[in-house]
Parts: sequence; C-alpha cells; structure tokens
Amino acid sequence: MQSSYATKLIDLIESKAENIAKQWAADVMKHNRTPSYHSLPKDLVIEQGINFYRLFRQMSLADVPYEEAKNFSWKYAEEFYQQKIPLHEALYALILMRRHLWLYAEFQGIFMTALEKQQAVESLNRTILMFDYVSYQVTEKYQELTAEAVNSKLGIVKTFLIGKLIGGTKSIYKTGLMLILLIAACALTYYYHSTGTACLFTHLFYIPIILAAIWWGKKGIVVSIFLAALILVSHALFLNEVPFSDDIVRAIMFIVIGGVIGWLMESLKKLEGLYEPFT
Repeated sequence: MQSSYATKLIDLIESKAENIAKQWAADVMKHNRTPSYHSLPKDLVIEQGINFYRLFRQMSLADVPYEEAKNFSWKYAEEFYQQKIPLHEALYALILMRRHLWLYAEFQGIFMTALEKQQAVESLNRTILMFDYVSYQVTEKYQELTAEAVNSKLGIVKTFLIGKLIGGTKSIYKTGLMLILLIAACALTYYYHSTGTACLFTHLFYIPIILAAIWWGKKGIVVSIFLAALILVSHALFLNEVPFSDDIVRAIMFIVIGGVIGWLMESLKKLEGLYEPFT
C-alpha cells in the first residue's frame, strides 16, 4: 500500500514537473561535469526532465518498474546520443536529475512528522532503485547505439576482417585458395615469359597480394615478396634481352602495396578490438 508521504511526493513531482525540470536544466547546462550540455537547446533539456518527472508516478506504481522505466530511458539515451553527449555526462545528468527531485521535495517541507521522515527514507530507497534502473537502461541503449554505429562504419571491412566474405572462417580454406592463386601466377608467368608474349598479366597478381594482406595483415607481405621474386627470376631466365626496369618497378609496387594494405588491415583489427566490448 502506498504511504501518504509517497503519495504526497508523487503528487508534488507530477504537479511541479516543469519547475523541477527547469531547475535541473539550469544546473546541468552550466555544470562543469556536463560540458556537452552547455550548448544544447534549453527546450530539449527541459523536455527530457519533464518527461521523467511526469513518468515518475507510472514508474513508482508499476508492478514491473524496470519495464516502465524504458519509456523514458531509451528516448533519453537516443536523443542525447544523437546530440553526441558522452555516456558519463548523460549518467551524471541523471544524478543531477535525482538530486533536484529531492532538493525540491525537501525545500517544500512535505515531510514533517517522524513517521513521514521514516516513510521518506522508504521512498528515497525506491527512488534510488528507479534511477538505478534508468542508469542501467541508458548505458545499455548507448552500447546498442554505439554497436550499430561501429557496424555501419566498418561495413564491408569488418566482413573481411572476420573472414566471412572470401575464404570462409577456417584458415585452411584461405591457405588453400592462396596456394591455387600462387600456382596460377607461376603458370601465367612461365607461359608469357617463355613465349615472349606481350601481356600485362602481372595485374592479376594484385588479387593474391590484396587477399593476403587482408587475411594475414603484415605477414601477408610474404606473398608480395614471393610474386616480386617470381617475375624477377622469370625475367632473368626468359627475357634476357628485355630491360629489367619495368619488372623491377612492378616488383617494388607488389611489396609496397602488400605492405601498406597489411599495415592498414592490422590497424583496423586493432580498432575493431577497441570497439569489441560494445558489439
């Protein structure tokens, strides 16, 4: 059964929601621990405060207050996430919201007798519990929104990183495919160099070079070095009368491109590792 003090507290908060919200907004928009709020539209901040204080009755009387709190928590998280408010500031703003609720109630002097003071403690505990629910749900929603942002930004790159686009998730598939590509590269090199046919077949070598860099990072440069050595050795064996300059440039480009892509992919893997707790 709801105590008379709790009823008075709920009635006060509901009837004075706008006043309390304005006091909270004035505080949070100048507090040194919530600097990101300083430049927000005042109406937006006040609206969030009003939304919470007016939902206070529903959350207090609900059979499952945790579920009822989501009506506020998720909207609060989504709006302030879109405003690029850091999570720690959003949570501190909730602390200020709770503080202003009790400061206003205390200022109004709604608990006078010893019994009401005892009931105030009980209501305080319930209020703290509700704010705990809201804080947890806001954190959960922020994490969900962050995960969505990370997934959308990494996009196809993340698909490559986890090995689901080409070659499957097993290393043996990647190794097998790479061996096939390298054997094909050897066959092409032998055919075109031994016959003296003029063809820029070496452009196809970038396929295994790029795949190796994506799959194995910096270690994938081994493939680049192998293909660079392949065209130089083959040139020496079959194209003695043709200048080395073109194939030397190609060999250098193989190694440079393989190394750069490998370095980039390892950097992306580290970045993914930073965001992994949020996904």
